[in-house]
Amino acid sequence: MEPEIDISNEEQIEIQNAEGIDTPIVGTTCKKETPGSSLYYAPIVDESLLPVVGKNYGTLEECEKMYRLYAFHACFDIRKSTQKTTKSGLVKQKYYLCNRGGVPIKVNFDTLQSSKKPIRKSNMECTGCRARVKFDWVYGTNTFILSDFPEHHNHELLPQEYRHLSKAERQMKYAEQLFVYHSSVSNIGPTKAYEVYSNMKGSEKDVHGTVTDFRNWRLDLNVFINASDSQMLVYKMEERKKYVPGFSFEYKLEKSQLHSIFWADEVAKCNYKEFSDIISFDATYRMNRYNMKFVPFTGIDNHHRCVTIAAGLIRDEIAESYTWLLTCFMKTFGKEPNMIVTDQDKSMAIAIKAVFKTAKHRLCMWHIMRKVPSKIQEAIPTIEDEVEKDFKNRLNKLVWNMYIEPNVFEERWEKLMHDFSLKNDSWFKHTFDIRSTWIPAYFIDTEMFSLMRTTSRSESENAFCFKLYKICSKSRSKQESLDAQTIKKNPKLLTQLKIEKHALKVYTHAIFAIVQKEIYEALYSYLLDKMDKEEETEIYVVKEEKEKTKEGSNKEKQFFHYKVLHNSKEGSMNKNIEEIPEKYIMRHWRRDIIPPELRSRRNRYGNENIVVQDSVNEITLVVYDCVELVGSDEKMLKVVLEKLKLLKKEVEAQVPKPSKKKDYIIGNMIGVSKPSTIEIQNSPVRNYK
Repeated sequence: MEPEIDISNEEQIEIQNAEGIDTPIVGTTCKKETPGSSLYYAPIVDESLLPVVGKNYGTLEECEKMYRLYAFHACFDIRKSTQKTTKSGLVKQKYYLCNRGGVPIKVNFDTLQSSKKPIRKSNMECTGCRARVKFDWVYGTNTFILSDFPEHHNHELLPQEYRHLSKAERQMKYAEQLFVYHSSVSNIGPTKAYEVYSNMKGSEKDVHGTVTDFRNWRLDLNVFINASDSQMLVYKMEERKKYVPGFSFEYKLEKSQLHSIFWADEVAKCNYKEFSDIISFDATYRMNRYNMKFVPFTGIDNHHRCVTIAAGLIRDEIAESYTWLLTCFMKTFGKEPNMIVTDQDKSMAIAIKAVFKTAKHRLCMWHIMRKVPSKIQEAIPTIEDEVEKDFKNRLNKLVWNMYIEPNVFEERWEKLMHDFSLKNDSWFKHTFDIRSTWIPAYFIDTEMFSLMRTTSRSESENAFCFKLYKICSKSRSKQESLDAQTIKKNPKLLTQLKIEKHALKVYTHAIFAIVQKEIYEALYSYLLDKMDKEEETEIYVVKEEKEKTKEGSNKEKQFFHYKVLHNSKEGSMNKNIEEIPEKYIMRHWRRDIIPPELRSRRNRYGNENIVVQDSVNEITLVVYDCVELVGSDEKMLKVVLEKLKLLKKEVEAQVPKPSKKKDYIIGNMIGVSKPSTIEIQNSPVRNYK
């Protein structure tokens, strides 16, 4: 460490008059020796920035601002130091020091006398630097004058090229802090967030903070939540329930620890009202600190895509937990779905039977069929590959066929088991015994039974379970996009038939593509072969022509005949149908069943937040638009910058400064303040790896 210096006035005059001093360059540091052979470093800055002893610099905040500006251009950091106050508590004297002032703390440690870990090594910043300013209060006012200004340092100052790494410049702005928060919500770590943000700004030098600062802020976010995690979640959900119309939230505690939660908003309720035919209910993912199971309720919307109906978190997978969740479901929606699809979890089956009285329970076909390869190997260890392949093909064609009756399925199953000597295998026998819970043939009397046969749609929802407030946003954003495309874009018509145009007006694009294919094939692949009449029944024989690809890529034409019966009492058959009869149009697939204003609702606590968020977004866009218009015109960029700085000063004069405390900033970001007392404890932290 270099020795402390205390330069007298005579020495300073001698230094200034010393010969051989080159013309100073603003923004650099002059390194010299005093007559007493002590090294000193004098920053060279513009004269307008030099503090002047005896000058009144206004309020204490303005005094600090002045010295910080000087320190910024001189490339050193400052910190607040001691102050003297009057009996009434008014500050009458204030010091601001170079950040490297003071004496390093001396540490004594002996491993023979202590088993504790030694204090970690760190770089020593304190050098005893005497550079500082002292401000004295002007009696009777709220202003201060500069009474002392030793400007020389006993340490090397940072070059301008490293100024962005100074402590002052590494203080993250609100924009950086907010970016780290939003990145964490999107499951982007602080290191990647820093890389993205620095690319957005141009380089690392244009970012306030280093990657370490980004990591530390992410750590601050976690520390803020920490033990009050569950209580803040419940508080935020209760606030939503209080202020957002139609929002439902239930939670359960056990021994003051959060055990289960359930929630659904107004949009989810509207989705359930329209798409409650079949619901998938699955819990397969543990991606949170407490190893709680995320349980989404998923349906199929009018675009034939996943739509979140409701969601929950439960601590364990026992029947009581699922029963509580389904009870909340019934309390929220008031009616059962037509069919609910789950895996073979016994606890789920018990809960469904206890809560739902009319809904049909269907098992996930994929969970059953994925066991077939291992089971066939157990049953027939010596089975050849070709034989196994043949068995799988025949089995798949049988179990996934939704056009056969139960008796036909049973006959074909019996033959399949006989052909491969599996009639006595326990697993295949059990699978056949529960056929009415998973085979499509046993659900043909249920409307929309083919809509969902597996829980894979719920499992896709599970992939983002740790983002509670983002669970529905992704699917809803896609739904909005598809709704808009259905309105503003029209698929190419394949025929001149008016019925095809009518289908386009009625259905969403996804469903129209299916109907359009049927219309096209009916026009070009079906022919009226003959017509007959028996008493009051008209008989039409329709011939269908299909091409079947055989081995060697050869195609063979096949013909199928169908009989269409029509009762003449109902009038003659209309051969020029221009529109699909209303009774054949299922409401589930119509394009206009979800109101646009409901689909796009994203408010947290009412419409005020929408106005605020829209204003913030518009301000940001206006600034970016100005930058885009100016382009690389340096002169205009400076004009725009000066006007923005003036606007900032006006805002600062009219709006009180927000608190710089971390708890206040983080609480404002996540929308909930840290509770003073913790009444709801977190579930035990568990390792899910």
